[in-house]
Parts: sequence; structure tokens; C-alpha cells
Amino acid sequence: MRKSVRSFVVLVVFAMALAGLSLAQDETYSLRANIPFDFYAGSQLLPAGVYLIDVSYATHVAALRNQDTGRTYSVVAVPANGEGSGNAVVEFDVAGDKHMLADLKTASTGVNFSQSKRAMATAKHTGSVAIVAALR
Repeated sequence: MRKSVRSFVVLVVFAMALAGLSLAQDETYSLRANIPFDFYAGSQLLPAGVYLIDVSYATHVAALRNQDTGRTYSVVAVPANGEGSGNAVVEFDVAGDKHMLADLKTASTGVNFSQSKRAMATAKHTGSVAIVAALR
């Protein structure tokens, strides 16, 4: 009986350790940014507003939730090779009057949006805009 109880306890501890590892892989970091202009995220045109942005460490998918409308938009991102900045920043590339989501950076990590980079290569790039965001 003792051997069965001991085996069961070991199994429970092992299962809890695995569950903790799987939760760590699904962690996200979150930003809150007030974006004062309409912008493109991938091929989607998003309206100006306050956005809650969650980026998954595991999948590098950014979920942008507009607080005013409640709509959520998903965009695939690429890890930024350890790039970070002092503040949390949302960066946009500008071509004419169009703003395209380019990068999200925190103090320790970040992601790039390659779709925007490719679109900017064909458009006349006129500058960049960085908006300081708050970590949530």
C-alpha cells in the first residue's frame, strides 16, 4: 500500500511539474497603447484607439484588442533577436499617409512584423512613428 501511495504522489508531482512547464510556454507579455491614427497590421486596416496588445512567447502571435470597439485582431510576428528598448514601444512605418505596424518592443524582448516590412519595401517610405506603451 505504501508503495502505491508513494508512486501516486510521485506521479502527481510529475504531472504538476509538466503542467507548470506547459503554462510557462503559453505566457504572454502585454502592452497598452493609445494609437491616434488608423493603421495597418498585416493586411488589416485597424481604427485609431486604445489597444491592449498581447504577444505570446510561444507562438509570437500578437492579439490587438481595440478597447473602444471590443474587436480583436491577430497578427503573426517574428522574434526580434533579443532587441529591446528602455520603454515599451509600438513602432510604425509611414508611407505617405499610411501607418503600418512594424515592431513591438519592451525592455527585454520584442517582435517584428515582416508583412509590414515587405509592404514598405514597395511603397515610398517617408518615416517612422514610435508610441510609448505601458506594460500591463
